[in-house]
Amino acid sequence: MSIGGTGRVCHVGRTLLSTALMSIMGVTAVHAAQCETDGLRAPMGYYQIPEAREGGSYTCDRVEPYRGDMNFTSKYEGSDSARNELNEDAYQSYLDATKAIRSFEKEVIAAADDYQVDGDGSAARDCVLENLDAWAQADALLPEEINHVGEAVRKWALASAANAYLRVKLSSDGAAFKDERTARIENWFDDVADGVRGYYTDREPRKVNNHDYWAAWAVMSTSVATGNCGHWDWSMTKFEEAMRQITEDGYLPKELSREDRALEYLNYAMQPLTMVAVFAEVNGIPVHETYGEGFETLARNVVAGLDDASEIESITSYSQLTDGLHTPWGLAWMRPWTETWGELEGMSEFLASYGPVKSTRLGGDVEFLYRIDPLWPADGIPVAPDLRIDH
Repeated sequence: MSIGGTGRVCHVGRTLLSTALMSIMGVTAVHAAQCETDGLRAPMGYYQIPEAREGGSYTCDRVEPYRGDMNFTSKYEGSDSARNELNEDAYQSYLDATKAIRSFEKEVIAAADDYQVDGDGSAARDCVLENLDAWAQADALLPEEINHVGEAVRKWALASAANAYLRVKLSSDGAAFKDERTARIENWFDDVADGVRGYYTDREPRKVNNHDYWAAWAVMSTSVATGNCGHWDWSMTKFEEAMRQITEDGYLPKELSREDRALEYLNYAMQPLTMVAVFAEVNGIPVHETYGEGFETLARNVVAGLDDASEIESITSYSQLTDGLHTPWGLAWMRPWTETWGELEGMSEFLASYGPVKSTRLGGDVEFLYRIDPLWPADGIPVAPDLRIDH
């Protein structure tokens, strides 16, 4: 174990510090590693990049910035408090209205994969940055008019965009990220994150649900990308709020209230919660050690439900809708979980059956990002692998 001069607690391999040891050191378990503007880090996969391929050309798909208001229609328009009855007409309206934003998410992540996974070199990296800069210069995702559905869309877009940027930034020569374009992009990220925080701060307990967890993930990704400690601390506070919601038997009440979509939304909640927890662990905060009993029980319940929904059906008294759950993106959170804390029963079977897992809002090619050993070096300070070269 090593402890830096700032009090940051580092890992040895993947060993997590115990709560008891943290207490002896005189720091609280969850906030043991204080945010450092120049020290926030991502898992090691974000730093790796293959040697650029020779020959060929790269075509960048640029997505025109979305400049309109963000008063969008919910796909559950007309549903009761369970918010579980899909309104096909409203859903189509939602898809039409948000097409540009969803295309932006997919394109920046795809270009990050092209750069970091496929070896398409600086052209792919610049594609990420050109799209981000265009949206930054347009003040996209910062409308005067935005409703609750727009707030949801904004945080998802931020999660995708911040992860795409983080990947190309951390796997590139630092000199490429010391210009006016970088400043514009990072200032825009901070502004969008401020907007997300403004809506999801101090929400009534009865409203706190998976949306808050996704907000935490989006803002945490931004914090690592821009070095904003305020964002980091806010995200950790939201994560703690989520952990307090877990019942003794390992469920999230707000997600159970979705009736026949309870399993769908429990699984959906696990996606950002897992990512926030993994990033926290990489930064020396043993959240799994602290909240392991409830957090792990929740994860076990979700994995068990994905295999056999009968237990959740008995709790909710509703048959569960499972269409779309068993997909490479729906199960993507299991890879970071497995690589960070070890497999839970059933995870390896799901990953083998539905992998390689990928998710735009969890960073893109999740297999590439997390199937690297170790997730961080023994000294706890990630550096780009030797195979990184300046393109």
